[in-house]
Amino acid sequence: MKFAKITTIIIGVLMIISGLVCLFSPGLTYLGLAYAIGIGMIMDAVGRIVTWWKYRKVGLFDGWMLVGAILSLVFGIILIGDAALQVSVGVFIAYMAAIWILIHGIIHIVRAVKIHRFHKDWDTVVIGKHWWVLLLFGIVTVLFGVLSVMNPAIIMTAVGTFIGLGIIAAGANMVTVALSLRV
Repeated sequence: MKFAKITTIIIGVLMIISGLVCLFSPGLTYLGLAYAIGIGMIMDAVGRIVTWWKYRKVGLFDGWMLVGAILSLVFGIILIGDAALQVSVGVFIAYMAAIWILIHGIIHIVRAVKIHRFHKDWDTVVIGKHWWVLLLFGIVTVLFGVLSVMNPAIIMTAVGTFIGLGIIAAGANMVTVALSLRV
């Protein structure tokens, strides 16, 4: 039990240190996502190949499953091995996230206006009383989306920072749990 406590504390401290590294280099942290996607593709391929192999033994094999697994394996290996492709995937994800944020903000603005109209037309007390909060949130979200489309490094930095904060929180949680264990 004492070994588990010490090991958990060490892992938690290492996670906190890793999270701090992510905070101090959020751009590199973000670009590491493409590497993680490549690893995920490889793991998916291995799982599909194992599934295909088991299905094949009972006569339920599907050649397309194997083709998909091989393609996933090849693309995952290429993504892990090619730094330029990792950057390209990272930038593509940043642009897609920026466009999603922009659309999300526009939807909030439209909803706020509709809620305000409903509130005015029906003189409701509960629905629409604070419609302006949703409108303000929508405007801020649209501004963030526009800035992110113009400069995807904003999204990259934000995501890298949130990843770092998440790792720090998880590490602190591990240390706290380990310290509360009775040995």
